[in-house]
Amino acid sequence: MKTTQVAIIGAGAVGTTFAVALYQRDHLIVGVASRTRQSADRCGSLVNCALCSTDPVEVAKVANVILISTPDQVIKEVCDQIATGGGFQKGDIVIHLSGALGSDILASAKREGAYTLALHPIQTFPKGQVSTEILPGCYFSLEGEKEALEFGQKLVEELDGKAVIVPPEAKPLYHAALCTASNYLVTVTNIAAQMLERIGIERKEAQKMVMPLIWGTVKNLEKVGLPSALTGPVSRGDLQTVEGHLEIIQRLSPEYLEVYKRLGSLTAELARQAGTLREEDYLKLKKLLAS
Repeated sequence: MKTTQVAIIGAGAVGTTFAVALYQRDHLIVGVASRTRQSADRCGSLVNCALCSTDPVEVAKVANVILISTPDQVIKEVCDQIATGGGFQKGDIVIHLSGALGSDILASAKREGAYTLALHPIQTFPKGQVSTEILPGCYFSLEGEKEALEFGQKLVEELDGKAVIVPPEAKPLYHAALCTASNYLVTVTNIAAQMLERIGIERKEAQKMVMPLIWGTVKNLEKVGLPSALTGPVSRGDLQTVEGHLEIIQRLSPEYLEVYKRLGSLTAELARQAGTLREEDYLKLKKLLAS
């Protein structure tokens, strides 16, 4: 891909990571704008960029690729501000990094003749960190106009990632799936830690206890995939153990009983699919978990 002149709008963890990753691949970062001058200057210092500002219009004017990495709720507002201020030129590529929103949120840029793209890295970015090492091998979803899609695919290739095109109408379900895999894993881990607290194990120790189990499960998923990675009493049809779980949860952690039942029921369906659960045991488990 030819060298581009990139403006970064929003210099948080994601925007700064992308700025550094693009700079490392010989793209010129010609401007950085952020809510505070301090964060813009910090990002700019990492990519040899002299133009750092709190004004997104100012930096967009000197670029032909404008990457908006602000929080979702202000993407449209920022895009409209740049469009009103004359920051977009015909043929510019305007990109946002939201997983939940489509490229249509950039309609004001499109009206100015720019090509618009929603590009979302399927990865987590720790606050305050520059995490370029997590981009290689990462999947990126793309959605937008043909010209912008072609640019996005080349960009993902440069980042050593893998591109997947997601239809605009599918973006909400796509994002819900990712939240289930990532955010709700934290929630389920919290539930497990709270259950262990009820038997006298301190919270920090409880988290440390379950982390090797979580890592082992992730490695198993990576090695053998779905549904073969599934283990545990439900996958074996161990009704007696599951009954014991229900009894003790009812007594010590009743607020999580319905969560356990629903997860157990879905796990039984997965075990049936994996072929580890006999039909007879599957029906018994479903009945037990529905009671």
